Amino acid sequence: MPLAGNAITASLRACFDAQRRAYFAQPVPTIDQRRHDLRQLKAMLSDNREEIMAAISQDYGNRSRQESQFAEIISVTDAINDALRNVGKWSRAQRRHVDMSMFAGGRNRLMPQPLGVVGIIVPWNFPGNLSFVPIATAFAAGNRAMVKFSENSRAFSQLMIRLREKYFPQEKLAFFEETGGVGVEFSQIPFDLLFFTGSGATGRAVMAAAAK
Repeated sequence: MPLAGNAITASLRACFDAQRRAYFAQPVPTIDQRRHDLRQLKAMLSDNREEIMAAISQDYGNRSRQESQFAEIISVTDAINDALRNVGKWSRAQRRHVDMSMFAGGRNRLMPQPLGVVGIIVPWNFPGNLSFVPIATAFAAGNRAMVKFSENSRAFSQLMIRLREKYFPQEKLAFFEETGGVGVEFSQIPFDLLFFTGSGATGRAVMAAAAK
C-alpha cells in the first residue's frame, strides 16, 4: 500500500539516517570493499536480466528486447567493468601544482574522499542505465545510495525493491518507487550529493525542494 504524508517522510528519513550512521562508522571503505559492492551490483544486473527487461517492457507498454539488452544491460555492464578496472586509480592521491616562490619545498596533493549518502533521481526512460550507472560511480567513490524511480517505472521499481534485499543491506543501497509525494520529500533530504536526470522543469522543482 502506498505511503502518504508523514509516513513517506518518516520512511525516507529513517533510511537516510541509517545510511548516515553506517557512513560515519566506516567513512572510507577500502578499495576491496568498493570492488565487492561493484561486483554485487553487476551480479544483481546479470542474474536478473530477463526479469529486468520484462519489467521495463511492461512499463513502456512494449519495448524491443534488443534495445533493452543494449541500453540497460550491456552498456551498464561495461560501465561497471570500467569502474572495477579504475577504482584503485581514481582513489589515489593526485599531485597538484605548488607555487615554489610562495611555498619553497612544499608538496600539494588532492586526496579523493567519499561524500557519504548520494541521492539519485531516475527518469522513466532508460531506468536501468540511469540508475545503475550513477550507483556504480557512487560505490566506486565509497558512497552509499538512495534511489527514487519515476511514477512511470512502477514494475521496474518494484522489481528493484524486491531484488535489492538479496544483494545489499539497506544501509548500503535503497530503492523507492514514486507513489505520490515521494519526489518532493526525497528532494528535501539533506543528501551529501543529489544526482538528478530529467527535464529542465522537473530539475528546477527538485532544486527548489532541495534548497529548503
